[in-house]
Amino acid sequence: MSEKKKYKPASRFLYWLYVGVLARLFLKVKLKTVFDRTGLEDLIRNGGPALVLSSHNSNLDFLFAGAELYPNVVTFVGSHHFLTNKITRHFIKVSHTITKKMFCADVSTIISIMRARDAGQIIVLYPEGRLTCSGKSVKITGGTAELVKKLGIDVYWLTQDGAYKSVPKWAGIKFRPGKVVVHGGRLFAKEDLKSMSVTEIGEAISCALYHDEDKLLTDVEYRCKTPAEGLHGILYKCPVCKETFRMTSSVDVLKCEACGTEWRLDNRYVLHGPVFDHINAWYDWEQETIDTSVPIDSEVTVATPGEDGLLVKDAGKGYFHVDRDTIAFKGEVFGKPLEFEESTRAVTAFPASVGDHVSLYSGRVLYYIMPEPDRKAAVYWVQYLDKVTEEREKSAASGECKADPEPTK
Repeated sequence: MSEKKKYKPASRFLYWLYVGVLARLFLKVKLKTVFDRTGLEDLIRNGGPALVLSSHNSNLDFLFAGAELYPNVVTFVGSHHFLTNKITRHFIKVSHTITKKMFCADVSTIISIMRARDAGQIIVLYPEGRLTCSGKSVKITGGTAELVKKLGIDVYWLTQDGAYKSVPKWAGIKFRPGKVVVHGGRLFAKEDLKSMSVTEIGEAISCALYHDEDKLLTDVEYRCKTPAEGLHGILYKCPVCKETFRMTSSVDVLKCEACGTEWRLDNRYVLHGPVFDHINAWYDWEQETIDTSVPIDSEVTVATPGEDGLLVKDAGKGYFHVDRDTIAFKGEVFGKPLEFEESTRAVTAFPASVGDHVSLYSGRVLYYIMPEPDRKAAVYWVQYLDKVTEEREKSAASGECKADPEPTK
């Protein structure tokens, strides 16, 4: 292998500064993080090559993982979209993060991961591919088990209990001090992988990374003066009158403007009001009520990277369509006509920003698709495609539906 193709890890000095000092101090003092290393002692002591599969609970998960595995300089696999922002682009390059175009075939990512393996690195990968909206696991992305089998190295699991409650996806960048427990353990020894099938590997990964924040750290209060603010971004349908996109949130109150029903969210993430007392039960109910025979058709605004690779907001406009089989756009971007169509068999899920957009790749180009006139519909679109994928998998399994896996920790 030529010198220029060998994997180059991040600067040990910068890693010490950003992770060993600043990140660990912030996580311990601000978010009251506890680092439990008992299941990872051999990995921390011996280093790589190894693969760490982590749950994805918050935007700070890379800090939790880096701090947990310190003083090892680890290699992260992160979303390609971070390169479209000047600030996050800097940290992606400084940390030598391997980028992945999510829910899109990306052979270059696999090649980079294998080079990092050959360089003896600890590689941290987030198999869910996107943040959870409700604090409950989402499906492991396709190809994860095949990659694990192909790499043939020791594999560990990692999770950060309480991270979702400390920085919920729907609340913007507001830290809620309470408690986070970071811990993990060995999932597969490299020798075991040789005799395991891809199906067995996939099922074990799903079980190991399964998390449900409603059942974790239930006695901990997460300090915040406005705990419910932003919650209507994911809880958009009233379970009392069934109206959609009439929910509002302010301070600790979630309210339906159609029927006047109110819920109060306390600092332990318990809802006080009719029907539901937890966020993810409400969120799951919303998805269950979606009729996937009724397609999505909406006017949209589009953002996409410009010539310099940085995101250009309001780059275009058009019409967006999603049904059980097809995802399609027709409109104008950068002043030129643009049409594309993707299969829901290939694009199985939408990463999203709550209350703003869903994202997808077409022709390996990133597009942020923003619903108009109400951008809160983005989460409905996420749930719609999740349900389409779920229904297809159930159909392929002859109607048999397996229950949620239980944690094996």
